[in-house]
Amino acid sequence: MTREDNETWRELLNNLREQRRRIQTLIRLSREQTRVLAEADVQRLAEITREQAQNLDEIDAIEHERRQLIRRLGEKLALHVEPPTLTDCVRLAPDNVARTLKWLQNELVRDIHHLQTLNDRNRLLVNCAAETVNTWLAVVVNAAANQMNYRSQPPGQAVVLDTEV
Repeated sequence: MTREDNETWRELLNNLREQRRRIQTLIRLSREQTRVLAEADVQRLAEITREQAQNLDEIDAIEHERRQLIRRLGEKLALHVEPPTLTDCVRLAPDNVARTLKWLQNELVRDIHHLQTLNDRNRLLVNCAAETVNTWLAVVVNAAANQMNYRSQPPGQAVVLDTEV
C-alpha cells in the first residue's frame, strides 16, 4: 500500500469520526429539545433548531466528502461497484483499517437509530402540543361565538331556554 493510499484511508476514518461527532451533537440537541418542548421555552427551541440546521448542513458536506473519498478508494482498489459503499471499502481495507471502519460504521448506524428515536419522540410532543393548542383555541372560539347568542337581560331577570322566569 502506498503512502497516498494510507492517507486516503486516514482521511476516510477522520471523515467518519467527524460525522459521528456531529450526529452525537444532534443527539445532545434532540435530548435538550425534548426538555425545552416540555418547558415550552420557545426562545431556546428556536436556538436549538438553528443549531440542528447548522449541524445538518455540516453533516451533508461531510457526507459529500465521504462519498468522494470512497469513490477515490474504489478507483484505486479497482472496485467495479458504482457507487462503492463503505461496506465495499471494509472488505478491501487493510486489517487494522477494516476493523476501525467496521466499528465506526456500526457506531454511526447505532447513533442514527438513536437520533431517529429521539426525533420521533420530539415530533410526538410537538403534535400533542399542537393538538392541545387547537383544542383550547376551539374552546375560546366557541365561547366567543356562543356569547353572541346570549341576549342581554335586565338585572334580576333570568332566562331559561328563552323563557323568562
